[in-house]
Amino acid sequence: MSSFIYVHKEAITPDAPLVVLLHGYGSNEADLFSFAPHLPDNVHVVSLRAPIALGYGYAWFPIHFDASMERWTDAQEVANAVAYVTDFIHEYTTKNPVDVAKVYLIGFSQGAMLSLSVGLYHNAVKGIAALSGYLDHRIQKPTNTLDLPIFVSHGDADDVVPYSWAITSVERLKEFGYSPDFQTFSQGHGINQENLSSLIHWLNELN
Repeated sequence: MSSFIYVHKEAITPDAPLVVLLHGYGSNEADLFSFAPHLPDNVHVVSLRAPIALGYGYAWFPIHFDASMERWTDAQEVANAVAYVTDFIHEYTTKNPVDVAKVYLIGFSQGAMLSLSVGLYHNAVKGIAALSGYLDHRIQKPTNTLDLPIFVSHGDADDVVPYSWAITSVERLKEFGYSPDFQTFSQGHGINQENLSSLIHWLNELN
């Protein structure tokens, strides 16, 4: 797996579920991996580095700006990122003693958007946590089962990914037939202790 760069923590038992952490734009694999000691011991934890080097961190796909400085993303570049993560999951679960049918995705910001974009179409994914992110508006007709657990958290003072985007994302997930667990926290674009505790509780409930 030399084409992928990641850090990982093994579960206390083999053939355990796999938690894949996807960091935000401009960050790296060490960021969310700081959560690893707080996550359940009965899951493998892997934090993957995004493939695009920015000079000050890494990105899953570029963020573009139009003439009025509105942000936009290219559908093919997002598709490339989805394929990158999907390929990683396939390789990692093939070459390591994990439960290939139990993969959980936890993403922050751009990583949250990517977690949803991968997990809604990947039936091995049994849970998605989208932290301070959003659902790509181009997503149509997800194929993962409607009982898929989805945890969405957002800060009501987020000035990077607006809180309104989270509300819209949750509404669209419900329109698709999902029942996301939506948590709001008094924070900006980040993860405070209360948010982390809520995430850990959600993950513990899945195992």
